[in-house]
Amino acid sequence: MPHRVATKGRILVVMPEPSTDAVLVQRLLQDGHHVEVCGGESAVATAVAQQPDLIVLDTPLPGAVGLPVLGALQQSSVRAIPVVFLTVAHDHQRLLNAFAAGAVACIRKPYDDNEVLAHIRVHLSLKLTQDRLAQVAREREELLNLVAHDLKNPLASVLFASEMLALPDCKPERRPRYLQIIDDSTREALGYIRSYLQSQAVIRIAAQHAHLRASGRHRAVAGRAL
Repeated sequence: MPHRVATKGRILVVMPEPSTDAVLVQRLLQDGHHVEVCGGESAVATAVAQQPDLIVLDTPLPGAVGLPVLGALQQSSVRAIPVVFLTVAHDHQRLLNAFAAGAVACIRKPYDDNEVLAHIRVHLSLKLTQDRLAQVAREREELLNLVAHDLKNPLASVLFASEMLALPDCKPERRPRYLQIIDDSTREALGYIRSYLQSQAVIRIAAQHAHLRASGRHRAVAGRAL
């Protein structure tokens, strides 16, 4: 289906000792995601260059490295990319600071791998859905511009034929021809409009399904967290 939202994405994992052998990285790769790994010092540069769909920020020290990196990401051109924050901090205020700095989820270590993957899937799905809806909006605008352009010719023909029929000296033998032009051009215009409305219905249904799938995953993870 052309408007289906992707479920696999590009994920950047930021960790103190970058390694593709890390358990979390391996699990993400097994899930079919494209995974890049880097250290905290190159997090912003890598994110800007790679433009991932989601960032996992793995911090071994309570706030000593993670929050500055998180803050730097939020001050860069990749601020819209969701960040899942993994931390050993159990201080409630530090967790609140991570949320305030832009994290969409804060998960304390030690964590359950399945729980982390569930959070990642939810926020990745939401991001991909938002991207798809933005693309749909662009496609809708382009299609509307195209329809408006296509309607110009048949509407111009209708106007021309109407004006010719309104002339006092319009010859009777020409009237059927002008009426036929009006009929043909009107049907052509209606065809463009029907095609546009049908395409919009398909886009709208696909967007609704994508939103429902993303919302369902979010509720499922929220329910497990309670």
